[in-house]
Amino acid sequence: MRAVGLGFAIAVGLAGCTVQRDYAPPDAPGTDGYPPPRTDLVPAIGSPTTLEIATWNIENFPDTSLTASYVADVIASLDLDIVVVEEIASETAWAELLERLPEHDGVLSTHTYSPTEYQKIGIVYRSSLVTVGAPTLLFTNDAYAFPRPPFSIPVTVDGDTFEVIGVHLKAGGALEDAQRRTLAVAALDQHLRDQIDSGGESEVIVLGDYNERVTTDDSRAVLAPLLTAPDRYNVRTEPSALAGGVTYLGFGGTWIDHITTTSGLASWFGAARVVVPRLDAMIPGYRSTISDHLPVVMVVDRPPVR
Repeated sequence: MRAVGLGFAIAVGLAGCTVQRDYAPPDAPGTDGYPPPRTDLVPAIGSPTTLEIATWNIENFPDTSLTASYVADVIASLDLDIVVVEEIASETAWAELLERLPEHDGVLSTHTYSPTEYQKIGIVYRSSLVTVGAPTLLFTNDAYAFPRPPFSIPVTVDGDTFEVIGVHLKAGGALEDAQRRTLAVAALDQHLRDQIDSGGESEVIVLGDYNERVTTDDSRAVLAPLLTAPDRYNVRTEPSALAGGVTYLGFGGTWIDHITTTSGLASWFGAARVVVPRLDAMIPGYRSTISDHLPVVMVVDRPPVR
């Protein structure tokens, strides 16, 4: 059962303006809980005939007391089925987010830097469509390459089970930061090769904040194990990133959030498309209230009977 969080104020000053929610504050815990999320905040991407799988770094969640409400409204309005999120910095706010999403459930990483400090990875999923198994943290003994252990969880949709691995690789533009990301990508590649070649799960999605571009020779060298093995991987976000798309709003805008699928998903995900809704242009004060990243959504036709 999800915990019911505390109610918050309904207005906040953002970049010189005031954003007013169009519903009343939630009742106190133990009464009626939170109101349903808005489904008209931004245009929908999802549909009944497609599966929407997204990654979204929601920046030290929550930035403000309104952030959980806005994130719930965005997920419901975009009509997303699976969302891997990064930078969950409050378990209380996480519980509130799930309480605000009655059609979704969620699982949060158990990882902490210390008893009180963390940026957790989690998954939010539509409970009527998606079921999940027990999560696993990968590379927990390699904090140098993985300051936040990858979060692996089996996901079943329409009777088909695949593995979702949420990642949040080392941030920063220093040479050592890039070296740490290089080690992480190499380790993920070796892990997947060993798993698949030994007869383990072959249908895998690796998605999250890679903290790496694909638009320079140096950045492509970091991601080379994924970019140069088309028989094994498809970096679904590469074409949009090369075309000048943006997922991170800092530093003038760049693309550092990615979705990679293994070849085991090629027949199902062959026609998948990637969409990045420009929420920063749709929601006043988006960057100061919600995140400095945009959600990256992969839209896939619902799986055929296989």
